[in-house]
Amino acid sequence: MRSQILHATVCCIAGLALAGAASSAAPEIIAKGGSTELAGADVRLLLADLPEATRKAVVTDLPTLDQLVRAEIARRALVGEARSAGLDRDAATKALLDRVRDDALLRLWVTSRVQVPAEYPSAAELQAAYEANQSQLTPGAEYRLAQIFIAAPDGGDAQKLVQALRKSSEVGGRLAATGADFAKLAREYSEHAPSAAQGGDLGVLPENRLLPEVALAVKNLKPGDVAGPIKTTQGLHFVKLVESKPAQIPTLAQVRDQLRDALRNQREQEMRQAFLDDAGRKLNIVVNQVELARLQQSLR
Repeated sequence: MRSQILHATVCCIAGLALAGAASSAAPEIIAKGGSTELAGADVRLLLADLPEATRKAVVTDLPTLDQLVRAEIARRALVGEARSAGLDRDAATKALLDRVRDDALLRLWVTSRVQVPAEYPSAAELQAAYEANQSQLTPGAEYRLAQIFIAAPDGGDAQKLVQALRKSSEVGGRLAATGADFAKLAREYSEHAPSAAQGGDLGVLPENRLLPEVALAVKNLKPGDVAGPIKTTQGLHFVKLVESKPAQIPTLAQVRDQLRDALRNQREQEMRQAFLDDAGRKLNIVVNQVELARLQQSLR
């Protein structure tokens, strides 16, 4: 009896162990769309293919990671539809896919032969690149603006343009009056509904997001000043500068990762090109210029 109990106990333990092993071996399903599934291992492979800076940004932001997963499910589902329709068996498609596969294989081969040293760039190289590229690394000034916008697109109806000019003249006259309330006038006159509802407030905008004509005018304003009408391709703008923040040069510590990735990418491209150039020299390639010229003529 004791031996039977011991045997049953061993079998039970073994069964639990096998069940546990099967459970741990099953892939964790992260997402599913229709019949398409995405496991955790699939997501890890997706992330591994991303540039380091992009990967860090994705894994630290759940909505962005969610978007990546959804996009991959859709991609796989559409690829499945294309295969089900037999597109991959079409002769022209097969030739194109062969070319794509060969290009991918070449990239993988070159990557396996070209490795940027782990220690690159050095601290001195980072410092030199930082000093040489401060203007590109420095974001532009930021402005908090309010606007009154009157639609008058280039090439628009002539009668509507006349109406827009009359409206602009009326707005300008009211803004020039002592004690004019810009927010009130924006709610009354502005044709940009989202900002009009906020008294014309556009929030804080970096200089590179402003229309060129607006950016030029804003640079000469002091907080509280109003400029306009400013003509753009979209219409007429009256702009009030609420506050401004001048461009600030970032420290090396703030841009170290960005700069390091840029330098490594640049070095990798240089090394790849050198590898390909060297391969061409070793092949001692000879081109029949006469036949090449004839081919060129036939292609025109």
